[in-house]
Amino acid sequence: MVEAAANPETVGLRRPPAAPLFAAVLAFCGGILLQTYCYKPAALYLLCAVGMMLCSAAALRYVAGARGARLAYCAAVLAFFPAGALLMAAHQAQPMAAPSLLKYAGGEEVTLTGYVARSGSLRTGRDLHESLDLAVEQAQFDSSGAEPVVGTVRLNLYVPDSNHGGWESEEDGVEDSVAPPVFDYGQRLRLRAKLRPPVNFRNPGNMDYVGWLRGQGIAVLGSAKSTSIAVLPGLGGSRMERIRWRARRSVLDRIAGLWTEPYAGLFQAMVLGERGLVSRDERLEFQRSGTFHLLVVSGMNVAVFAVFLLWLMRWLRLRQEYAVLAALALTASYAWMTDLGAPILRSVLMIFAYEIAALLNRERAPLNTVSLAGLALLVVNPEELFDPSFQLTFVAVLTIAGLAVPLLGRTTGPLRQSLTELDNLGRDPGLAPKQAQFRLDVRAISASLGELIGVRAGLWIVPKLTLAAIALAELFVLSGLMQVAITLPTVWYFHRINGHALWANMAVLPLMGVLMPSAMLAVGFSYIAHWLAVPLALVARWSLQGILLAVHWSGGAQAPEHRVAMPALAAMLAVGLCYGLALLTARRRWLLAVGSLALLAGAAWLVVAHPRSFEHNPHELEITAIDIGQGDSFLVVTPSGHTLLLDSGGLLGVHHSDLDIGEDVVSPYLWQRGLSQLDVAAISHSHADHMGGMPAILRNFHPPELWYAPNYPSHEVEALYAAADRLGVRRIERHRGEAFDFDGVHIEVLAPPADWELKVHGQDDASMVLRLTYAGHTALLVGDIHKRVEKMLVEEAAEQGQSLHVDLLKVAHHGSNSSSCEEFLDAVQPEYAVISAGIRNPFHHPRPEVIERLAEHRAKTFRTDWFGPVTFYMDAAGVHPSVAR
Repeated sequence: MVEAAANPETVGLRRPPAAPLFAAVLAFCGGILLQTYCYKPAALYLLCAVGMMLCSAAALRYVAGARGARLAYCAAVLAFFPAGALLMAAHQAQPMAAPSLLKYAGGEEVTLTGYVARSGSLRTGRDLHESLDLAVEQAQFDSSGAEPVVGTVRLNLYVPDSNHGGWESEEDGVEDSVAPPVFDYGQRLRLRAKLRPPVNFRNPGNMDYVGWLRGQGIAVLGSAKSTSIAVLPGLGGSRMERIRWRARRSVLDRIAGLWTEPYAGLFQAMVLGERGLVSRDERLEFQRSGTFHLLVVSGMNVAVFAVFLLWLMRWLRLRQEYAVLAALALTASYAWMTDLGAPILRSVLMIFAYEIAALLNRERAPLNTVSLAGLALLVVNPEELFDPSFQLTFVAVLTIAGLAVPLLGRTTGPLRQSLTELDNLGRDPGLAPKQAQFRLDVRAISASLGELIGVRAGLWIVPKLTLAAIALAELFVLSGLMQVAITLPTVWYFHRINGHALWANMAVLPLMGVLMPSAMLAVGFSYIAHWLAVPLALVARWSLQGILLAVHWSGGAQAPEHRVAMPALAAMLAVGLCYGLALLTARRRWLLAVGSLALLAGAAWLVVAHPRSFEHNPHELEITAIDIGQGDSFLVVTPSGHTLLLDSGGLLGVHHSDLDIGEDVVSPYLWQRGLSQLDVAAISHSHADHMGGMPAILRNFHPPELWYAPNYPSHEVEALYAAADRLGVRRIERHRGEAFDFDGVHIEVLAPPADWELKVHGQDDASMVLRLTYAGHTALLVGDIHKRVEKMLVEEAAEQGQSLHVDLLKVAHHGSNSSSCEEFLDAVQPEYAVISAGIRNPFHHPRPEVIERLAEHRAKTFRTDWFGPVTFYMDAAGVHPSVAR
């Protein structure tokens, strides 16, 4: 001690950085962010990185002792900052070859020849279909010869005459047909398909779907009939990939043979990440309960499997090095059979680093381990930094290593240590006084219980129950810390907070620890004999039933969830600062550590309770056509900030996707704007592309009122009304002749009349027509009315001696030629017109004839398929359009 104190050069070396790689990774991420949002020349980054490395080497050589070591470490860490920017600049400079397959993605039928690049999997949703990826080698139109092409297409295969038509087919009583055949990786196919390039919904807050597909190598989307597919001789792709997909298919088939639906689909998702047979409602329950990570093969699944393998190898009494190597080999084999996504690679890298460190007798630092894994993935692809799963995983592991481990090490760790070799009295003197007293208390309780049930039983039961109580407390603390830490990314990406998530995860995590090993053992034993796998399959099913019970209790209809708008900048900064403070103080004085955690919890509460303020112009009426593809959704915002959402978009029967436009497109846009609640929701009529997303809007934004016109009774309309009643939304039917003020905006209902004849195929003409007047200017929102109703409006206006002129016209029926007749446009004479339609929609809306008629009437026309969301501001000076840049 005296010698160390006398030598000041050694004092600074006593406490080297606990996780030196963590600071390096943070610097590396900072460089990636700098290059992404503030472009600088790559040569500048190179010079900075080389300069920092030279400074680090100079500090080690010319500055003596601890000071030199600290300077060298700081310079080395700072070198990672320009290195990250340099790598991102190199990544951005890589030319992206445009797949030649894109020239065939115009919606016309084309013949494709290629091999299956991702094995087909059945998908449930609006219909039962198959999804697969086809690496295309040749393509041709009917009028031309075959040409070699490059690119991969994601195809939906459906059976002709099956129930793929959507809502209308349900009304017509068409039943489901058989599922299409499932194709394996490497099979060479020739088929006829209709292709289209993927597109994004261009509203702020919506997902970059095109970028997500590009990351998977998908250039084009398409659909094909199962009857148009011919299997060709020969195989494509790599031999190793064929082996991998065959192994994966074999395991999926075994799972389908061991469990019946719906359990088989859930086991396929949890064990191998195949979610095709998990319905959207089931996925929604897992999302609402905060346990969606169970339905993907995430790092947790791999970690549970690896821990079980290590325990199994040691139970088989293998030497440590053999046990670790065998467990790592089997873990890598399991990960190889999954989709090999980034979360799995991160988990495998961390497990390998952690266990190899144990074999080399080095200290295993969880924070260093996750830093090494993250750095390796970022070096391969720096854009991983912007992946939500990467961020959530990094925050979760950082919370475990930086907060949970120190906290539990101070609290439950000594208690666990106290229970080791409880019957060895010789250990008591070597322990801290509180630990020794705890051992004495446990022995006393064991002795008292032993008088009733037997000495040996008492000595076994009490320590086990004590350990179980400690484990439960640790699980509670860990789950609580995790929920607080991921509050910001959860709100940012998913706008969802569920107070039951803490309890749900406490219930499902132990069950998952039973489900994964028993399910994998059941699959393994099924290759030997089916009867050997049955008991383990029962254990796995009982575990799954317990998980489903917890998920349903937490995420079902009986458990309300809290949807949150985009958090305010101040709240996000507060979370970042408090989280950093908690990491710095976690190993310091107890009061300081607890205080920093309390501050972090308070900052997380700010994120939930104080979202971004809703921005609107206090002097103008806003009408925004939201980009929802082929459909309608209009947000009306009064100068005082009151809101009306007219229509919510939705998918027509020609689409095979189970995308919910209300949940996945409209809601994120409203949350991005800072909206947590709407004042009024309305549907113009009961077609899917106008009301399909409304149940999600009612559930997420709880408007006090729902307006609608008389609608033909259908299952979907009744379901919407039932959802409104269940949520306490007042339903108001609007008819022609009504006029009222909505927060300073005068609204008139021009159609339909109360006695309108409702027909199953005439719902377009039953659209609610609204005329909005503010500051002497008007807007006309007409739904999908056809020429017959347009002429009726003109005649009624003439009979009443009123003008039908408006400043802004929402063009009827997405620009269909069935609407926008000459008489109507002559009467309306709009200065501006807006058309809501999808890019390359199958109806070819808007029709050229309609565009020509609008041009002849000198209407300045804006289209969502060209401009994305379009906003019109109305004040005393007139109407002012605005489009996204």
